[in-house]
Amino acid sequence: MRVSSLAFAVLAAAGCGKAPAVEAAGSPPQAARTTADANLVAAQIADTLQACSYDGRPVQFGMGGAAPRDCRDMIEQVMAFTGLPQNFDVTEADVPNAAAAILLDQQKLPHRVIAFNPRFIELVRRETGGNPWSAVSIMAHEAGHHLAGHTIQPGGSQPPIELEADKFSGFVLYKMGASRSDTLKAINTLVPEAVPGDSTHPGRSQRAAAVGDGWDSACRQTGRGDCASGAPGSAPAAGIGGTVAQSPVAQEPAVDIDIGAVPAIPTATPSQAPVPPSASSTAVVLPTPDANALPSKGTQFVYDEYGILDPKIVADAERQMYDHAKQHGVEIVTMLVKDLHGMTAEQYGWAMMRQLRVGKLDVGNGAVLVLAPDQGQAAAVMGPGVALEMAHQDKAAQLQRWIESAWPQCKRKNACGNWTENMLLAADHIRRDTDDWEWTVRYQSLGDMLKQSQAENGQSLRPQDSKVWHKIVRFGGTVVDLAPKPGIKAVWVDGDRVTAGRPAKAVHVRSDEGLTVVLYLDPRTEGLMPGGALQAGKRYVFTGRESFLSWNPKDTQAIDLLSYVQAR
Repeated sequence: MRVSSLAFAVLAAAGCGKAPAVEAAGSPPQAARTTADANLVAAQIADTLQACSYDGRPVQFGMGGAAPRDCRDMIEQVMAFTGLPQNFDVTEADVPNAAAAILLDQQKLPHRVIAFNPRFIELVRRETGGNPWSAVSIMAHEAGHHLAGHTIQPGGSQPPIELEADKFSGFVLYKMGASRSDTLKAINTLVPEAVPGDSTHPGRSQRAAAVGDGWDSACRQTGRGDCASGAPGSAPAAGIGGTVAQSPVAQEPAVDIDIGAVPAIPTATPSQAPVPPSASSTAVVLPTPDANALPSKGTQFVYDEYGILDPKIVADAERQMYDHAKQHGVEIVTMLVKDLHGMTAEQYGWAMMRQLRVGKLDVGNGAVLVLAPDQGQAAAVMGPGVALEMAHQDKAAQLQRWIESAWPQCKRKNACGNWTENMLLAADHIRRDTDDWEWTVRYQSLGDMLKQSQAENGQSLRPQDSKVWHKIVRFGGTVVDLAPKPGIKAVWVDGDRVTAGRPAKAVHVRSDEGLTVVLYLDPRTEGLMPGGALQAGKRYVFTGRESFLSWNPKDTQAIDLLSYVQAR
């Protein structure tokens, strides 16, 4: 995707007040148009074009060219330590420092973008007294929004997702070798404190706590006992003094960025997944499940709390799952855990799905496989998008059989050897079954999708040739009824989908265009959403996959719900 070909530039900021207007590429300057015209354009696409500035200032920008090489280099360095594929483009724009944005191209397809002020690093370095980690922390924050799949929307701040991105920034900076104080420098310098009585804008203290929480989480994950000291860990990154340690992925030297005191962070080839640097297994400490904990994007596809899995097989699996996430968007995480903390394996899986933001939040394309051999339990938890494909596959039973047959061998030898590959077969099955679904938000309103359905009416199309069948749509609407009854023609609910014993429910929604919509969802997915459970009478921006779309606008339209955010 060429950034210069984008049809629109995004002008609304999460962390800000009112959404500014949106300019079409090639249109006259904003000042040359009337306020009414600008507001009309903004209203038409307000919930599908969004931006999120780091410091909360309103963002209005036109697109420039490619971002400066130093910014792109540093993004590559940040991404090398996430263990995740990059799902966004980098461009230059007239923004205060940096902004995460979702832009539509000329086909109205969304693209995730990070926009930088061309003097970004110089500006940040000046404002933070030359601190070399400040610019890195801002880049990690903006990347965190996109890697988590946040639906960034205009018209006001979304404190939960801002704090999630802050926590991710702190987590990644620990892995890169920053001290706790350096990790906090940008947030403490560039972000103002909250205005008394203003509950919509997360202030400096809240955001600093989130960044610090991320740094602490990454430190605890390594098993260190002195995290309270705030000292850098032994991460494979350069210290402030410039001594470069070996990168865990590439055998390349650090990129020399001639812009002053910037940490010499080793780079990695973006197409490669992280590979454990040692031949011996290393135990990883997963976070304690906590429904009130601030989520932060995880950075691994295989977690081994025992340190017992074969490291080469794990490294191969990490690379394979990384490639799958890069090519198809689906993230599949396998966890071998010591303690379920009083939960069932399934409850634990849902908790980790939320806390580690497995998959992209907006389209629900993540899966968490849990094996807890000491408790004799296993579970396969799937995000709403993956569950549509894998609904009839019992991966939990497959994992349970592994515990019963393989775990005694692993314990006896204190090493799983080739049983590691056998354990990972369940994840591999999901990988192979999710390589042909599209995860792009194809339509930006239900009305647009309905027009396409009407255009196809009467045609003899195979499902795979339809431009509507099982495509993803993002649209605004208001919840009318949280429990509509089956059998009512005016709001038709498929009773087979909401029968007792099935983890599904129906919700009646009136779309912004006035269409009657029934959303089908697994109630457990509501726990993944930053804004909590759906509420009657509230307006939301929904993202869902077509289930049944009639060409007749008077009929009930059925959508499988993937995610939602409360509209501003």
